[in-house]
Amino acid sequence: MIQFKQRFSSRDEINNLLGGDLRKGITTSSKFKEILMFMNSGEIYTDYFYPKGTYSHCLYTGIGRKGHQDSLKNNMYNLNLEVLNHKRNGKKFLIFQKDEKEYYFVGEYGLTETHQNIQPDELSQLRRVFVFHLTQLNENFIF
Repeated sequence: MIQFKQRFSSRDEINNLLGGDLRKGITTSSKFKEILMFMNSGEIYTDYFYPKGTYSHCLYTGIGRKGHQDSLKNNMYNLNLEVLNHKRNGKKFLIFQKDEKEYYFVGEYGLTETHQNIQPDELSQLRRVFVFHLTQLNENFIF
């Protein structure tokens, strides 16, 4: 079981437990059906929880730092599709938030809505991004 606010010293530690890519903000677990999502305050966009001071809801920007996230030319397109198709594929999201030195688990989430937005990419070019509206289903993850 992973408990709410359980701390991990690195992505390696999370990877040993759940599998997945060590660098991407959205990755599929290689050991379970879940999709792992990582929030990092150092990104070019801001993901956040609301209402303030709670973890009940989250707005999470899709993966891909350059170009339109809905383009087949974007090599992260399939990971955004994984999020959009999570119910059909029987998957839930496990969200980890990074503070200065550690990651901590904030819960198991489901997608309630999605929309697209215009945001600059890492080259300051405007592009279309996915914004996923997530709702916390459980504070803990039992495997």
